Order: sequence, then structure tokens, then C-alpha cells
Amino acid sequence: MTVATRPYARERDDALHAIEIALDKDRMQPVFAAKMKQRFGKNLQVSNLHLEVIQRHTYRCVLRYQINAFDPDRAKEVQWRVIGKVLKPDLGEMLFDNMRQLWMNGFSRTAADGISMPEPLEFSPRLCMLLQEEVPGLSAKVLLKRSAQKEHFRQVARTLAKLHKCPIVPSRIFKVREHLLRCHPSHEFLSLACPELASPIDYIVKQACEIEAALGDIKLTPVHADFHLGQVHLENGRAWLIDFDVLSYGDPATDLGNLLVFLKSKAETNFEIDGLIQVFFEEYFSLMDRKIAARIPLYEGLSYLRRACKALRLQEDGWREKAGQMVKQSVAAIESMASRFRLADRRRSVSADAVAELINGNVRDEVRR
Repeated sequence: MTVATRPYARERDDALHAIEIALDKDRMQPVFAAKMKQRFGKNLQVSNLHLEVIQRHTYRCVLRYQINAFDPDRAKEVQWRVIGKVLKPDLGEMLFDNMRQLWMNGFSRTAADGISMPEPLEFSPRLCMLLQEEVPGLSAKVLLKRSAQKEHFRQVARTLAKLHKCPIVPSRIFKVREHLLRCHPSHEFLSLACPELASPIDYIVKQACEIEAALGDIKLTPVHADFHLGQVHLENGRAWLIDFDVLSYGDPATDLGNLLVFLKSKAETNFEIDGLIQVFFEEYFSLMDRKIAARIPLYEGLSYLRRACKALRLQEDGWREKAGQMVKQSVAAIESMASRFRLADRRRSVSADAVAELINGNVRDEVRR
């Protein structure tokens, strides 16, 4: 285990300085000019650089760079689109290593199945920046808003199944404890802010830990750990999986639970969602072990709890009611998981029942059933 030796204040100063450089086109243009000459030819002439901020936090920044150049050897214009992520050095190095492993284990641009990812270019400790090529296409989330296409959901299912089948072993473990640590603010703080939710939150946490212990040894796989429709880009039959910042090693049902919560939130305004969820699970479980299905409610419950904490953080109009509703949904999902354990004591077909339930469309919001 690597132990950080630099003071936290120094890390913050480094991150702020790196973001300052990353946002300065005059300082970044020669950086990319050198990289383009290495990649496209030493005679390349860089003309300009365009910069767009995609996401900005105090100590983290995601940017899109478009570098325009002229290649005199081929007498043609060259355009290079790169995503830059300013991150803490330890996180950036781990992310780059994970992406390289995925790239070399079936996710390169030449993947025969048409499922790829952004090419990881490098992590620069000096700039605290990970560089990756931008992928084409539009996210499945954007495409859903335009037109609900069953094939898009089949592609998303195949993309996630490919990740779960990938033979790499990311260094970061993602279990119930890590789910709870992802709550921002913490679930304990939510209990303090909303005392009426303290008892159900305590129930969720205790039950989730007990269920995980009762599951015993299950087959772990690479998990995205933040999977939703925005994480898959599609175009002309090809798919690209993106955003590996929290790639981990855990239960593949983790990603399914998070996705299902995301999709259920859309079902009230888009009545085609239920059918598309069925299409997704039918495709996914044609490729993956059907036993995974029985564990999905556990991670639905944890995802709902994380959303309740997010409601507190954002404090938009009606946030208390929203947080309360999310906690109710979390309790319902956890109770569903617990009931499956009780059923498993008497029957051996729980996993088959769980898959049938998903494929047959029994995916409405548990609280409103």
C-alpha cells in the first residue's frame, strides 16, 4: 500500500496550480504541439488550440482540447480532440494504469466486437493531468431523449457485460463499505439533518452489511462503479465505454443496481423505459451468469441511499421530501433482497425468478407498487 507523505495543503496547491496551467491555452499549446509531432509527424505545424471546460470543481477539472494543425508532408489539415483530466497524482496514475489494462484486454479501437473506449495517452505528473482521446458518437442518455431504440439498450448491455467479463483485476475493491463511503455527505450526516430518517437509514446500513456477509464468496469482476446511460457513447453500430475514474473490483450486480435506479427515475415521464429495461436485461443475461440478478436489489438500495445524501448536498426545492422518498425506496429494495434470502432457504430457483422478473417488466418503483 502506498502511503502519501506530502501534506494535504501541498496537494491542494499542486492541484490548483495544475488547473491554472490546464486552463491557459498559451501554455498548453506547446505541450500539445510536441505531442502531436510525436504522434502525427515531426513536420506538423500546429496553428491553434481551442479549450472547453466540461466539468470544474475546486481541485479537479475535466477539459476538452481541440488542436488544429497542418501536415505539410501530406498537404492536409489535422485535427486532434483530447480530453484532459486534472487529478491528484496517485488517482491519475491508477486511472491511467486501469485504462491501459482495459485497452490491452479487448477495448482497443480495433476491437472486433465494436466495443471500445477512449485511448489512454499518458498521465503527466508535472501537469497532474491524464490525457485521453475523445470518443465519437453520442451518449445513450442523449440518444434516449431523441428516440427510444431497443438496439441502443442491447449495445449498452453488451458493453457492460464485456467489462464484467474482462480478465483484469483493478486494485481498488468496491463493496458495501465503499458504497457507503461514496455517500456525499455521509449517511450519518443525513441522519443528523433529518432525524426522522435516522432509524430507516440505520436499518439500511445494518441490513446491507449483513446481507453482504451472508452472500459469502461471490465471483468478483471489474465494475464501473458509476454506470449509467451517460457512460456509453454509440455511433454506427459501435460503442465506447467512458469515465473510469472509480473503476473497481466488485460484484457485477453493483453496476446493474445503479443503472436500474437511474432508469426507474426516468420511467414516470417516459413510458417506453420499462420495455427498454426488459431489452437490456434480456441481452445482458444472455451473456452473463443469471445468479447475478438475485443480488441487484442490494445495490439498488445503496444507490437510493446515495441519492438521498445527494439531495441533502444540493438542497434544491423539496429536498427533504425527495430525500425521504429515496430512503423509502432504499428500504424497499433492501427488504426485497432480504426476502429473497428467506426464499432461498426453501427454493433453489431464486436467480431464475429474479431474471424472469426483470425481463418480464416487473421493474416499477418499489414504493409505488
